[in-house]
Amino acid sequence: MNLPYSDRVRQLAQEWLAEDIRLVVPALWGYEVVSAIRKAVTAHLLTTDEGDEAIQDLWSLDIKEVPGTIERHIRALSWAARLGQMVAYDAQYLVVAEELGAAFWTADRSLSEAARSLGADWVHWIGAET
Repeated sequence: MNLPYSDRVRQLAQEWLAEDIRLVVPALWGYEVVSAIRKAVTAHLLTTDEGDEAIQDLWSLDIKEVPGTIERHIRALSWAARLGQMVAYDAQYLVVAEELGAAFWTADRSLSEAARSLGADWVHWIGAET
């Protein structure tokens, strides 16, 4: 399945793997990925077998899931408030990246722009030219 940023994501993933960069996400990531794949299957963008394969491919990357803690959740609430968001899902990703001093890449342009306007220069939109 090709989405608007698929080629860019593949390019970045190859670079990160070549540089032995460990991918780290908040623990909710797995649930969000499974839901997104299910949506793609019901929209006939993926077959059921392709959805299963996507899950296997993603989990083969050995992505580290960071558990939620009270402190992380409180910081996520703060990020969500600063971003003017009603929910704190996106903020969980920002908290993990901020905590690790890591780059955060997103396909959500408005999230990237909002976070960067708050000084989070480590947030990058996947569609931006580098």
